[in-house]
Amino acid sequence: MVENSMPAPSSIQSVAWETGLNAVKDSVSFNSFPEFAKHLQDNMPQNSAEVRQRYANLVIKRLFPDRRIDGLLPQVWRAYGDEVILKDLARVLTLEAEPVIASFVVDFLLAIPPGTAIDAATIRDFVSAAYGSFKEDSYSRLQSAVRHMGLVSRSKGVLITQANSPPSNAYLILLHARLAPTPRIVRLPDILAATHIPDNVALTRAKPYWRLLGMREESEVRTILRDAEAAGLIAKYAVVDQLEQITTRHSYDDYLAGAHRL
Repeated sequence: MVENSMPAPSSIQSVAWETGLNAVKDSVSFNSFPEFAKHLQDNMPQNSAEVRQRYANLVIKRLFPDRRIDGLLPQVWRAYGDEVILKDLARVLTLEAEPVIASFVVDFLLAIPPGTAIDAATIRDFVSAAYGSFKEDSYSRLQSAVRHMGLVSRSKGVLITQANSPPSNAYLILLHARLAPTPRIVRLPDILAATHIPDNVALTRAKPYWRLLGMREESEVRTILRDAEAAGLIAKYAVVDQLEQITTRHSYDDYLAGAHRL
């Protein structure tokens, strides 16, 4: 049986990226979460039942934090069937569940320009600082995680920071899901500061989810919102009394039902 919670790991765990994405796609075929969770555990590729359970727990912790068959990722996959949107949102949920990896992404990777080579010593130092001593498995898994999530590429054995396409559609879905489930006015400072900590993750310094989507500058958020206004996906982007704010047009449910996108 898949456990409801996990102890805080003493090292970075495998990101199991493709396994997680496939689990989201499979989940829409099930009517109950326990049924899906059992399927997930039973169909993990590992030979050991104990290891299969551990990997199933990791996937659930990261991508199904509310332990619901109609959670964010299954809903979005059912509505859009879009690999890019799924990967963008899966990256956010994974980083929210893995604050050590999130710190490396936001505080280091997104602080340097795309195309920058990353010195291996920098990654070693980060792992040592995060865990109090160097851990070879965490060093390897951190590199694997950010590469699988599309944040870096590898060239001649060196990691290179990536410039990714704007995550416009994933961002607008999160905006409606988390800040405007019904039409309302939302101030830009609240949008830029918005974070989310899953119930199954210890309270920590959460990162704004626009950063977890891979955006480096606040101007990227403003561009998405202006484009959304121009496309009629939000009602208004305005400056009122020197304060930027948006007015949404759709409820979250209606936004998904219409599979709206830029």
